[in-house]
Amino acid sequence: MKNTLAILSIIATLLFTSCQTKNVTITNVSPNGKVKTTIKGSHQGISPWKVELDVKAYEFKEGHLAFEVETGDVSDKTVKFDWKDDRNCIISFDEPDGKPRTFQLIADASQVQLAEVTP
Repeated sequence: MKNTLAILSIIATLLFTSCQTKNVTITNVSPNGKVKTTIKGSHQGISPWKVELDVKAYEFKEGHLAFEVETGDVSDKTVKFDWKDDRNCIISFDEPDGKPRTFQLIADASQVQLAEVTP
């Protein structure tokens, strides 16, 4: 009987913690300060991370891209911003298979482009 109660207690705890939602916000600014990228991630249980990637650049209206990422965590350690110069950035999300999910951001006073890059 004690073992049954202990097992039920562990199962209930696992079910409760898997239902909790984790929310993360990561902000990054270009070297010249003209482009601001905000990543908002939410995760619940074993489902993929739901990610919103927002870009505010120069005088353009804020852009928004929503997608899911199969990763254990969305954080400063698993999301990388590689600014090549003031207008080019590679944004990557670590994934369990070792191949990052990658997006290229190009932004200057005349254009803003954001697209997923496939290897």
